[in-house]
Amino acid sequence: MHADPLDDASTTSLRFTHHFKYTVLHQCSPSDRHHGSPSAGVGPKQPSRRAGAFHANILIDEIQIRPPHACRALFASCTSSPMLSLSASMMSAGFQSCGDLKSAFQSNECCAAALDAVVAEPLYSPVKDTITNTPGVLSQLAWQDPGTTMSTNFMAHLNSMHPVGTHTAQIAEATDAKYSTEAIIEDGHSGDTNYPFGSMKVLATVGEYDANTGYMLVGVPDGMGAYLLNDHTVRYVFQSESYGPLARESWPYRVNNDTATFTGSHIMYIDYNRTALAEFMKHKQSAAHMVMGAGSVVKNVYNLLGNPLGPRASSGVSANPHFSNTDAEGGGNWEDIMQPTAPSRADWLMQSLCSAHLEERHQWGAGLGVEDDLFITNEEWTRYVTGSNYTGIPGHVVDLSTGDMYATGVFTLGGFEKIVEVNCGIKGYVCFAPSGYNGDFGVNGAAEAARKNALTKRPDGTDYVYPVNVVPARLYVGKKGYNAHGEVANDFLSRNGLAYGQLYGFAANTSESGFEWRDNWHSNPGRQTGDVMHGAWYPIDWRWDGIVKNFMHDGSWSFQHTPAPDMKYWNAAGYDASGAKTEHNTPDPMGNPRYIQGSTAGYYGIYDFLNISSEIQSAVESGSTFPSVLSGKYTVLQGELDITAQIKLGGKGIKANGQPQTTNSDSGQEPGKVTFEDIDGLEWIAASDGTYLIIQEDSGNDYGERMFITKVDPAVTPTFYFVAMSGGNRNTRMLAGVGVPAGVNTAPGVHEFSGVVDLTGLVATDDEGNFLATTSTGFLKRQAEAAKPINEHMIAIGLQAHNFYSGMIATFGGDRGGQVYAYQPNIPN
Repeated sequence: MHADPLDDASTTSLRFTHHFKYTVLHQCSPSDRHHGSPSAGVGPKQPSRRAGAFHANILIDEIQIRPPHACRALFASCTSSPMLSLSASMMSAGFQSCGDLKSAFQSNECCAAALDAVVAEPLYSPVKDTITNTPGVLSQLAWQDPGTTMSTNFMAHLNSMHPVGTHTAQIAEATDAKYSTEAIIEDGHSGDTNYPFGSMKVLATVGEYDANTGYMLVGVPDGMGAYLLNDHTVRYVFQSESYGPLARESWPYRVNNDTATFTGSHIMYIDYNRTALAEFMKHKQSAAHMVMGAGSVVKNVYNLLGNPLGPRASSGVSANPHFSNTDAEGGGNWEDIMQPTAPSRADWLMQSLCSAHLEERHQWGAGLGVEDDLFITNEEWTRYVTGSNYTGIPGHVVDLSTGDMYATGVFTLGGFEKIVEVNCGIKGYVCFAPSGYNGDFGVNGAAEAARKNALTKRPDGTDYVYPVNVVPARLYVGKKGYNAHGEVANDFLSRNGLAYGQLYGFAANTSESGFEWRDNWHSNPGRQTGDVMHGAWYPIDWRWDGIVKNFMHDGSWSFQHTPAPDMKYWNAAGYDASGAKTEHNTPDPMGNPRYIQGSTAGYYGIYDFLNISSEIQSAVESGSTFPSVLSGKYTVLQGELDITAQIKLGGKGIKANGQPQTTNSDSGQEPGKVTFEDIDGLEWIAASDGTYLIIQEDSGNDYGERMFITKVDPAVTPTFYFVAMSGGNRNTRMLAGVGVPAGVNTAPGVHEFSGVVDLTGLVATDDEGNFLATTSTGFLKRQAEAAKPINEHMIAIGLQAHNFYSGMIATFGGDRGGQVYAYQPNIPN
């Protein structure tokens, strides 16, 4: 982009290459919008929360240009190009001609000095062709910019923008660049990508944009899923784990016909050509050629009362609030409820959507599972003001056919790491397993427990403690076709069993020999793969009734109750202390009624409820909707014990200090920790040669976070195959300022692999090249996944680059960086 001198108004314009011209409308003062010349010495208007003005063929939202360039840009909008004309808003302001406008500018102190200033440098980027051919792109780019649209940064960073799938350079690496003969220590370039147990290619990079709309991907990538949009298109869905004003605000997205806006986490899609995706791992080309589009999944948002979300009132009660930011009535000024400052450009904060899961209709068999394709996600943690009447944070469920997102309270409002559907094995019911947190709200725990105890004590008369991480493994049983009041209904949540149900917790007999609370049991030096904790699933004495209350009345406190004589919920550290957090969980992909649960303490194992279908049936026959108890047990796969001898690095995985990644240096120490540290991401994958588990740590490893793949077999001590590493405060490439895209690495920092979805069932073919799955039900995809050996699988992997928040990511409100990869394993049989 360049600017012509302003001596001749008849030829003046701001011009993109290919003679593309556009209008910029902005006055020096908001008070002069409907008056004559701009006022001297007054800064630009503050951004509103919603769209700006439309003129001259282009919707330009939130155009912000700081003086003195602001006035020059307004004058530049006056041009003789047949594409443009003076906007109606300019005419109503009293500017009748270009001459009048120039005279007004010359007589104004804030503008006259700027008439010969250069607005921006020439634009040389693939984006120029996109803007030329699709003017609406500029509107989207302008909306995404957080403050100074058309500033020097804006124009400079347009040069860094590329369509989705363009980047081939990888953030992740196989080993530290210091110990590699093939790594390039240069910004925007890959390190060592000769991975020891498989190959990885880039599917998408945060900061890339949709070439048709200008929609930019937001980081950091986390929960994800994929399904067939139609028989020719794979739709990949993922969300950003973003914290809004608690850290840095992502660009705001609009919902409910632009009546409300959110900052924080986004839920996005990328559409890939199915045939091209199936061939992706067979060549070295980028993913750009197979991208068909990208954008926001969420169109409409409904709150816990089922009402369409509205704007936030500046004070007092909001009519249709996002209850995560208010009290139970939708009231309370922002600063009375929330610790962070209010969003600068949005109504509401969608706080930290962490992991997620995509559940397809009837994925477990005919009539088994949810009735609609849906994406289930959750707000993870937040920061409330101690003593305020906050409600807590719920799960959210997206109807993928409409883009409607519904808050649901059936899992409690304690915040979650991940919620996944598991197989009940019975029609008319659904089962889900929620994990994580149980009240990580940043409040004074002792003070909040005192508030609770002033209302009521535990049933045994003892005092409650604040409930964060005082929670067992959980199982939700929902009745399809009923609303929160137990009445027949056919709305989205009711139809899918997410309005009326019962939450259960796994409990163990404290009187039995060998009983220990969960964390201690797993760190017992004698613990071995295959050891069992016998127990049962008991309902909590709370059920969602559709009425929003403050958190003092939430079911999160109920895991401190005694469900039956001698039985206690198997919490991490008992009833009176917070323990390690339950991180990701993952359902048995073969459809057995069980799931794997991980922990920040570094252990994981299988919880089962193998008789659930018959137990539900028995309850129904006896006149009950939900069983009074469900049989179950827990089988450990890996305890919190030394795993160094179980790790296979395949000749890679060397840290910057020369030590192997068989230990975890989460504090820069050597030797590092010999156990897993903060297991976060988990996904259980079915293959024809067994089932496998992807393991992703979130430890803060200073030399690079680790990711592994292992086979699932309760009878065999697991072997962990090293897949990749990334980031770290002491990593060679991070210290050198390397990032992808170039220019985004702010300072050395930690990364995290997070999010997994198996794409195999969507692209698998038979011997004649015909796709195995169709768009009919998720069960066909599950079958196709299980038909292929693990080394023929294509698995999408998310990577979070927490220190990538400079450059074009900052300019366009992308929060933090990251990538999504396609991974094809190559592990020994």
